[in-house]
Amino acid sequence: MKNKVTKKLLAVALASAMAMGTAACGSEDAGNSTPASSSAAASSEAAPAASSEAPVEKTVEKPDTISWWTHDGLNEENGSEQWFAEFEEKTGIHLDHQFIPNNEYYDKLKLAFASDEVPEVFDLNGANLALYASQGAIYDLTDLLKASDLYDKVDPAIWEAISIDGKIYAIPKEMPSAAVTYVRGDWLEKLGMQPPTNYDEFLDMIRRFKAEIPECEIGLTAPGVKSEMNLPEFYQGAHYGFTKVNGEWIDGFAQDNMAEAMQRMQDAYKEGLLDMEIITNTTSTCRDAWYEGKVGVFNYWSGKWGGTLQERLEANNEGAVALAIEPIAEADYLFATLGGLCISSKVSDEKAEQIFKYFIEYMHDGGEGQVLFQSGVEGVHWEQDGNNVKPLPNLADPSAVTVSVWITPWLAISPLEVTDKNTETSDAVKKSLAITDAAAQQVAVTPVSNTLNKITSDLELEKADILAKVVMGEMTVEDGVAAYKEVAEELNVEQVLKELNGN
Repeated sequence: MKNKVTKKLLAVALASAMAMGTAACGSEDAGNSTPASSSAAASSEAAPAASSEAPVEKTVEKPDTISWWTHDGLNEENGSEQWFAEFEEKTGIHLDHQFIPNNEYYDKLKLAFASDEVPEVFDLNGANLALYASQGAIYDLTDLLKASDLYDKVDPAIWEAISIDGKIYAIPKEMPSAAVTYVRGDWLEKLGMQPPTNYDEFLDMIRRFKAEIPECEIGLTAPGVKSEMNLPEFYQGAHYGFTKVNGEWIDGFAQDNMAEAMQRMQDAYKEGLLDMEIITNTTSTCRDAWYEGKVGVFNYWSGKWGGTLQERLEANNEGAVALAIEPIAEADYLFATLGGLCISSKVSDEKAEQIFKYFIEYMHDGGEGQVLFQSGVEGVHWEQDGNNVKPLPNLADPSAVTVSVWITPWLAISPLEVTDKNTETSDAVKKSLAITDAAAQQVAVTPVSNTLNKITSDLELEKADILAKVVMGEMTVEDGVAAYKEVAEELNVEQVLKELNGN
């Protein structure tokens, strides 16, 4: 999958980097991290010209502690305490870690900056990376990266894609994932149906699930209605936010195809095909409903989650099948925008070097560190099986296994150099990956707009309110379009578009 994804990344990399040209550096002194060279050797009669001794690698002291915030990956129920103990045992570094629920993460990060209690390491998605860089909130890692072994181990397209005006402020944990639609394959078989190939067939499938499968309480579930990634069959190429079309940034919410998407969602909600709680759903409530066997259709990440959705569904519903399907004719599957681990610009240059060397480089070292970040703790999360890492039953749910902890093995950005820690993948994982590898599209990172920075909170609240009311039938699509037009004028979205397009 890597080659196809990175080609997509490379295609948008230069445009994204140029568009984000106003981003500021996280630290003026980031360049101090490059290895020092000794002074020229004394001249001699045989060689009057100055000569250089071999460069002396700069010594970087290990830090005692590193503070790290996460919102995904390993949690306490699944053995995070054992993992952090293992990390400290191997490195001598204590990780002061805090796990933040995904739906609270960015709000808490903003509060942390406001109260000057920022963690030293945290991750940012593509939507926030340029914003934090432009505000000088994250450290410029460019020189540290280029002076490291990691730089040459990773596909150059990754560095191109995540660069902002030629500088790198984040190191991806892994390649971007894409979302794919899963349906109950066993229900299709029971009804004598084939996977849908167009929108009409898609709706008919959900109708029959609801009408003819007694255990189907929810036709289709999703964590809200604001993401075209989670509802591709209804958005059909429309965009909730700002998007790039034919080289120009546009306001997706103001386009005719967004009005058409709202009408489709409203109609499906009224008919009872969509989850009645879709507006307030979280990803965890959606997953739980899927695991319980109450849901017919759920769009979620491919790869690891293809295996997890199958395993946990089947554990509770014997013979159940989580079938990843090809996109219907009208729909687009999307990759997540590339993000990564950042270091706060509030840390000293010395501490930034320490974090980069002993934390970020360690997790991509191709050996001990990478195995720890990918597969976890031996005896807790995995055991040796020939030349493979065999996942052990999940501590919180023994019916499932722990496939990865912080980095998905088959999405690693750097190769695993040890030869006896390979990871086998299930058919469910392989199939979902094959579908998104062939069909998913890369999404460009939204560049910096000072006006957008100022209005984002108000704009998002207004858009979310309008969309929710339209979907639930409390407002017609026409009234929703008119309401948004007023909001866009009031908040000066026209100026946002000028800035996004470099005008």
